Amino acid sequence: MWSPTSRRGMKEITRLKIASKRRPEPAGEVQEKEIAGKKFKLGTWLGQELQDQIAEVIASHLNAFAWFASGMPGIDPDLLCHRLTMDAKVRPMIQRIRKFNEERRMVIREETHKLLSKGHIREI
Repeated sequence: MWSPTSRRGMKEITRLKIASKRRPEPAGEVQEKEIAGKKFKLGTWLGQELQDQIAEVIASHLNAFAWFASGMPGIDPDLLCHRLTMDAKVRPMIQRIRKFNEERRMVIREETHKLLSKGHIREI
C-alpha cells in the first residue's frame, strides 16, 4: 500500500518536487518572429495563417506588452527582485574565483553593463 511516509512514497514525493521545479518547455517546435525589434516565439503547430494573425495582433498592440521588467512601472519591484535570506549565526563562505577565457569575460562584461544601465541590478 502506498503511503507518503513509506520509502516508495518519499521517492514519489521527491520526484514530484523535482519535476515541479523544472522550467516549462514548449509543447512542440517554435518559430522566432520579430516585429519592430521585439522578438517572440510562436508554435509551428499553429499553422502559418494563425501565426500571421497572432503576429498581426501583437504588432497592433506592441505597447500593451511589457518586454522588460522596466516596462512595468506599476509593479512593485519587491515582487520582481530576488533576495537571499541569510542566517546571522552562519559564517559566510568565500567562493573560489572562477576563471573564464577572454571571450566569456567580454560577454559577461557586456551583459553586466546592460543590466546595470537598465537598472535591473546594482552594485552593493
